[in-house]
Amino acid sequence: MKLHLFNPSHDEALAAHSPYYYPSGAARKLAVEWSLLPAIWAEAGDAVWIPEEATKPDGEKTETNAWGKELNWLHTRELTAAVWNDVEEIVPWGWDLLLYHQLRKAGAPEKLLPQAEELQTLRTLSSRQTTTEVLPLLKESLKGFPLPLVGESFLAHSEAEVLQQLEHHPTLMVKALWSCSGRGVFRIHRTPTASECGRIRKLIREQGAVELQPAYERDTDFALEFTAAATGEVRYEGFSYFVTHPTGQYAGNLVASPEALAAQTTELIGSAEAVGTLCHTMAQQFSHYLAGRYVGPLGVDLMTVRTETGKALMPCVEVNLRRTMGHTALHLAQKMDEGQLKATDIPMSIRKLWYFCAQYT
Repeated sequence: MKLHLFNPSHDEALAAHSPYYYPSGAARKLAVEWSLLPAIWAEAGDAVWIPEEATKPDGEKTETNAWGKELNWLHTRELTAAVWNDVEEIVPWGWDLLLYHQLRKAGAPEKLLPQAEELQTLRTLSSRQTTTEVLPLLKESLKGFPLPLVGESFLAHSEAEVLQQLEHHPTLMVKALWSCSGRGVFRIHRTPTASECGRIRKLIREQGAVELQPAYERDTDFALEFTAAATGEVRYEGFSYFVTHPTGQYAGNLVASPEALAAQTTELIGSAEAVGTLCHTMAQQFSHYLAGRYVGPLGVDLMTVRTETGKALMPCVEVNLRRTMGHTALHLAQKMDEGQLKATDIPMSIRKLWYFCAQYT
């Protein structure tokens, strides 16, 4: 069987890069509140490791009690040697040094865990430096795309380098190299405040650099979801549409059929042919870029923006080398299409994470 777990501290643990890092209060709270998420992608007979404070799903009030009924829900004290003997693979939200340490403490055998070199490679690839490297490759390979392409990404290793970029771009988005859901991202203008400069210096001191992107007038946020196979192939899985707060923080994903999401993207981009080109080109570029260095789910955030000459596409805002809420929404829609679940089956503790289209309500 596979052992699944939801570790929302993943991105901040990547930043800390310590086996002894103590997750923030917000991450610890989400680990409990959203601990039932793996039921969406786990298969019958699999197990899910949940925090001691989390309630197993038989304590959740649902209309049909269909949520996770064919899964083994385990607290840490239940991870016995006999259980570990049955585990063939560990499937977390994302791998990091902290999780490695937690699993070793819980008795996981070394054969189920990534090597130190693999963890270091994953941390490097999970940095926003990946966006800096991939964005120009995508723009080059998408030359002639129906929508104009915009977007630049720079790494700044000092406050002076940030100020230098402000001479060319009156408004910039400053992004921590490791952060998630819009956290660690803020906007600065031509003359940053003392507080903003202090925040920039702190990020550079802690993470070595910050990523800078010119700020645009946002139109629509969406993502392309992929799976990277052990063969090196990156396979396109589907579209994801999500809502963000004005500050850029994640607010929730749309759950809709693949056909509805494809139609929405066609309307956004302009033609089905262009959508196909975008998906194929991105899968091809990430196959080359990752070159087998990462295996698992990944998502690429994009956005359309409004410019003086009309709508344009930024083909890579950021890359998430882990499971994403977009992947989760795709799995959820599939189960609902197959009649395995209804919206009312989803525990209230996590139902709030999604916006359901009419066919699923």
